[in-house]
Amino acid sequence: MSSAPHDLSLLGTLPDTAFAALLDLYVRLTGARSALLTLTDGETSWRGGQPPCQEPGDGDPGEGTTLAFRHEGLSGTLTLWGVENSLPEHTGTGPHPFVTALGHEWALYAGQTALQQAHDQLQAMVQAAPLAVYSLTLEGLVKQWNAAAAQTLGLPGERVLGREVEDDRLRSAFAALRRSVARGQHPTPPQHLQLERPDGGQVDVTLTAAPLPGGLVGTAQEVTREEGQRHQAAQQLALLESVLAHANDSVLITEAEPQDLPGPRIVYANAAFTRTTGYSLEEVLGQTPRLLHGPRTDRRALDKIREALKKWKSVQVEVVNYRKDGSEFWVELSIAPVADETGWYTHWISIQRDISERKQFAEHLDRERARVLELAAKNAPLSQVLARLAGTLERQFEGRRAAVVLPGEPPEVYTVHGDAEHERESWGRVAARAAEESFTLPFGAAPRTWHVWRHPVRNGEGEGLGTVLLLGKDAAPPNADERAQLDAGAGLAALVIERYRANSALERQALYDPLTNLPNRVLFERELKRTLAEAQAAGRPIAVGLMDLDRFKLINDTLGHSVGDALLQQVAARLRGALGGGDTLARMGGDEFLLVLGGSATPPGIQAAAERLLHTFTQPFGLAGHEVFVRPSIGFTVFPHAATAVEHLLQQADTAMYQAKRRGGGYAVYTQGGEERLAAITLETALNRALERQEFVLHYQPQWEARTGRMVGVEALLRWQHPELGLVPPADFIPLAEVTGLIVPIGAWVLRQACEQAVAWTSLAPELRMSVNLSARQFLEPNLIETVTWALQTSGLSPERLELELTESMLMQALEALGTLHRLKDLGVRVVVDDFGTGYSNLAYLKQYPIDGLKIDRSFTAGVASGLPAAGRDEALVKAVMNLAGALGLEVTVEGVETPPQLDFLREHACDYVQGYLTGRPQDARALGALLEGRRITSAR
Repeated sequence: MSSAPHDLSLLGTLPDTAFAALLDLYVRLTGARSALLTLTDGETSWRGGQPPCQEPGDGDPGEGTTLAFRHEGLSGTLTLWGVENSLPEHTGTGPHPFVTALGHEWALYAGQTALQQAHDQLQAMVQAAPLAVYSLTLEGLVKQWNAAAAQTLGLPGERVLGREVEDDRLRSAFAALRRSVARGQHPTPPQHLQLERPDGGQVDVTLTAAPLPGGLVGTAQEVTREEGQRHQAAQQLALLESVLAHANDSVLITEAEPQDLPGPRIVYANAAFTRTTGYSLEEVLGQTPRLLHGPRTDRRALDKIREALKKWKSVQVEVVNYRKDGSEFWVELSIAPVADETGWYTHWISIQRDISERKQFAEHLDRERARVLELAAKNAPLSQVLARLAGTLERQFEGRRAAVVLPGEPPEVYTVHGDAEHERESWGRVAARAAEESFTLPFGAAPRTWHVWRHPVRNGEGEGLGTVLLLGKDAAPPNADERAQLDAGAGLAALVIERYRANSALERQALYDPLTNLPNRVLFERELKRTLAEAQAAGRPIAVGLMDLDRFKLINDTLGHSVGDALLQQVAARLRGALGGGDTLARMGGDEFLLVLGGSATPPGIQAAAERLLHTFTQPFGLAGHEVFVRPSIGFTVFPHAATAVEHLLQQADTAMYQAKRRGGGYAVYTQGGEERLAAITLETALNRALERQEFVLHYQPQWEARTGRMVGVEALLRWQHPELGLVPPADFIPLAEVTGLIVPIGAWVLRQACEQAVAWTSLAPELRMSVNLSARQFLEPNLIETVTWALQTSGLSPERLELELTESMLMQALEALGTLHRLKDLGVRVVVDDFGTGYSNLAYLKQYPIDGLKIDRSFTAGVASGLPAAGRDEALVKAVMNLAGALGLEVTVEGVETPPQLDFLREHACDYVQGYLTGRPQDARALGALLEGRRITSAR
């Protein structure tokens, strides 16, 4: 042979027809009827004949002519039958010409085999490549079209493979490349063209090509026009290397194994990878991709990758990677396996696209949307929330103006630019003319043409709630990404609008009487407060009335509740007709109605209004076939002559109404000399002076550590020592103090006195905590933080020894609760939730609010270890609360511990602290001081 076989191992892979052409040539040269070629390397043999369809020599008499040869480790024979011409003579010293030709054929087969293997590997890599790759026949038929080509050129593979492309400009460019290849131009001049995307946008593309047998292979890349002439042709393997080396996305190729730690090693990294990460190629070769991981790399994403690797599947995730300098960046990571010609997976190729800017923008949008939802959650006006949403859309679609338009006559328009008249008119015109796509509008310095995008706002049932409008300079419609963003904005608008609808419905249920459709007491008092404020500012009096129906209970009991309901509805209708436009009517409940006279609150004015109201009852009511006469009793009071607080005004109207009722019906006006509830007024007067007369005292109830019996704190409890009434129970004066507002100065006194007493006991109990209850009125005071700070500073008490107790209801009802709690915690004081389980019991606040502990109300403790049928339920509730608190890191104090079995139960279940009559009743400072000095309780028995 003239050249040795590249690989003798190919002998076992040769097909029977491997050298059929060579044997056919020799059969023709010698005139032989058949030929047989045998080859062997000592271990493996091969044979092939000509013609191939029959066993050579069959039917040929005699022996054939045989040529034996041996060369470069390979030996064989060529046998010919029926030779007419002798074999060509061999006159030289080298191999026989047949052996030389056989060597050439062998080399050709070896090259074809290697080429096929390289082709298969390239095929897999081309499909995973981020750059568009295609191949064509010289006739223009598409042979190869990877996923990136489908995306870049806007034509899916199934539409073009095996045929010419349909796009005229692209087909023309491909024809120019084919002509260049056919003429042998090298490098092939690239083609630059503009293509129209399915969304209507224009994209510049550069096509490159390199010759292949029977066609060409090329790439397509979105470029600027200036970059259009940069690309040059190359063979398929060189082309892929060039693609990977110049791609904007980072590309890594790793070994396929090991999949477990430490992971597959890196064998290739492109230039984009080194630019993005700061690592040089030498620093990453032989390493694993783990060098890119850091503290914020999502472990769930890594688990997803590992699961895909185990199954030899492609995977795509978004994950945080870290550069060499430690800075982090977001990537969109795509990993795919690469197989050889046998299907055996040999490598992994990963493509990483830096999406940090996209993530930052998405996070910004998420924050903007969160602020919109936060406004809605805080019950901000719908106009404010939708205006904020419109502003978010304008930041999202830079250069455009946005509005949310709700249907109506005229339409309701919400923008971030305010509610100027020309704004509303312009947006209203855009909303009304749904078929028009452009408008000349006076936005900005001068009128100009604006092109509109419209996106409907619909709820989950498809009901139209409004429209999102965006105006811009560009006439092009939104692309797919922009439509998705518009859809998200419209969805957020729908969520907000639906929430306000639901809130409106709930508010209707909460603020209106369902029977009469009149405002209920809650709404009446809210409106009355507003009316009183306006009246006080204007210096005019207001008349407030309370009316009930005489003998209504008799009608209800005699004719039934449905008849009673019908009577109330008819009464409400008559009263509406009797009152003026500025008057207010509400149903308080039962047969009682509330009134505010918006006209003159003078005696003649009240008399005229009362007579109109009473006159409506002179005619009978038709009820279930009966004519029923009803007489009302009405009581009036006048602001500000009688009282200024809503509650007081209603009390006075109630007093006047009963005066009228005792006179047999009609109306009465409250006067200072009337039949008031003297005891309450006397108590209020005394309460006003109790503080200055130093009639308040504090008693202290000890709190014990359940496990050790050590006293850890005391709760300060307010008592009123009245000189005439004696010790007034807190239940009698605390509510009155709340209503009158006296609780604020009283609470400040309690806080200061308790802190001073705690300091006085420091020598006896240096770590003793002082617990003080805050009232709802105190908690809402703007200067609460200053009051607490002042009490700590003037007394010298360490903040960590002060514990403030608040109820669940206070925390849930106050919108500013979270901010107030954070400011209290900043002072260093402890905050606990008192009477836990008796209020709203919304567990969400336990993780939202910065609190230190819970106090379980005595109502839950009463049944614990009592042996009663309900004891098991009470015990389960107490254990559940303690377990919950323990899981959240909160301490638990159980109140109302009055029996030894209760104490044993709480100790057994790891309760933190106990408080109750068993371990210590409330006592004055002297008695508790003696307790601190004289003994330490270790057992309650």
